[in-house]
This record gives sequence, C-alpha cells and structure tokens, in this order.
Amino acid sequence: MVVADRMRKRLLHKMIYRAAVCAMLIFMSAFLAMLAGCGEAVPDNTDTYNIYCLDREENRLPYYEYSTQTVDIQALADELILLLKTSPGDVKKKELIKDFDIEDISLKDKTLILTVSESYANLPPTKEVLIRAGIVRTLGQIEGIDYVTLRYRDRDLTDALGQPVGAMTVTQFVDNAEDDLSTYDDMELTLYFADEDGTGLVKVTRRVEYNTNISLEKLVLEQLIAGTDAQGAKASVNPQTEIINVTVKDGICYVNLSPAFLSLPEGVHADVSIYSIVDSMAELKGISKVMFSIDGNSDIVMGDNISLSGQYERNLDIVR
Repeated sequence: MVVADRMRKRLLHKMIYRAAVCAMLIFMSAFLAMLAGCGEAVPDNTDTYNIYCLDREENRLPYYEYSTQTVDIQALADELILLLKTSPGDVKKKELIKDFDIEDISLKDKTLILTVSESYANLPPTKEVLIRAGIVRTLGQIEGIDYVTLRYRDRDLTDALGQPVGAMTVTQFVDNAEDDLSTYDDMELTLYFADEDGTGLVKVTRRVEYNTNISLEKLVLEQLIAGTDAQGAKASVNPQTEIINVTVKDGICYVNLSPAFLSLPEGVHADVSIYSIVDSMAELKGISKVMFSIDGNSDIVMGDNISLSGQYERNLDIVR
C-alpha cells in the first residue's frame, strides 16, 4: 500500500509538471504571436482614412477609421469605394452606397469622376445630399484627389433643383458628422455692391446664417443676387439671375449663371456688376481669379464691349 501510494503521488506530480509546462508553452506562443501581429497591424507606411456611412435614421454621417498600405490613387479609390458599399458591422450604422451603384471610376487632372447608376436619381433629396457629402469626404482624403465629380453615363449629375452639381471638394461640405443634415452656421461675409451712381463698388460686411451643406462660393453669389439695403449701396447683380453652377479649381472660381445676369440693374455699369462678384469671391480663402460663363458659354460680351471670356482678378480701384 505504501509503495502504491508513492507511485500514485509521483505520477500525479509528473502530470501537474507536464500540464504547467504545456500551459507555459501555450502562453509564450500566444504572446509571441501577439507581438508579431502588433508589428504587422501598424507598419510605418500605413495611412488611416475616415470611412463615412449613414446612421440608422439616415440623417447623419458618422464614420469609422480604416488603415491601409495602398498608395496608388486609383487602387485606393477602388478600395475606399468598396468600403462605402460594405456594411460597417454596427447596428447603428448603414453603408453609404446601397440604393445605387458606381458603374465607372476614372481619374483626370486630380479629379475623381464617378459614374453612378440611374437609380441614384430616385434618392430622396435630403438623403442624396448626405450621401454625396459622405462620398466626397471619404474620397477627398486621398492625396492626389482635389475634386470629386458624380455623373450619369451621358449627362451631368443635377441637384434637387435641377442645377448641375459639378466638381466638389471636401471643404464644400463642412464636417457635421455628429449633427443632422439641417445644420446651420453663421459667418461674416465681405461683399461688394454698386455705389449709388452705379460706377463704383461699396464694401459691405454682412453676417449671415447659412446651411453648411452649400459652398461658400454659392453663398456669396446668393447674397449678391439678394441685393443690399446698406446706406450708399445698391444691387450690383440682376435679382433674376440664377446660379447654374459654381466650382473652384486651382484658385480659379468658375461661375456659370443664367442669361438674366446680362441684364444689368438700372444705372449699373457692366464692369461694376462683374467686379462685384470677382472682388467678393477674392475675399474667400483660396480664390484669386474668376471665370464667367452664361449657360455654359463664355464667349459672351456684356454691356457695350466687356468680354466674359477671360480670367478676372481682384480690382479694388473701383471701390469707393
């Protein structure tokens, strides 16, 4: 009995020792694997991007972070678009691209051109603006992409009012990821209106509240078209003028207006109307020149002999 008890104790000790050794080996293997995994997860050449998506109620743009080593612009754009189509794996978030598809992707002169399917036109207006903002914010992070354009196969994309959307930048959509679509902000604008006799400009500062989903360039145009009641100043732009499109590229603001712009307010000279826009736009950061077109045509003469075909720079000589 004594011998049998000793043998059982020795066997038990061996089993405990072997179990402890195995546990230690498993722990070390897991620890080394973890170290190796950490080393692969955050390499030096990894970039992180915000991938925007819709919240459950589809009125906000939350985002999650995604890291990748892809550096080729076209390949990276493809990669991020695939993520925009993929469920974020969070019950509180929805993929951004679901009710339509991206049929073609091309890159030209730092502009990423996305051809969307016809079903894009069926999106509710408020949701469409939110989706458009999320696409631009996501893809506009890629170095080498300054502008994002959405279009159909045979025509340009238009907004809810039927106006061409044109090339879009990240700065065009103020980042209100935690706010709803109807977020408003206020800022002070410097605008130039006609003086009383219509031969010069008057500087007017105006604090305005605006929807942050429109560009500041469009905001400036809207304010000029709205006119002024400031003392010593009057409207410089025909109030019937419609904004067809306004975009900015390489410091040049491209302004496309309806033909009503050519009909000057009473007593206002053509150069005053033109430079009221040019000088007001030049007050915005990143704009140094303005190019005009009427219904997409820049080969237009305004007034007696002023051509709209050139590039206009700030002119403060006519400011009173």
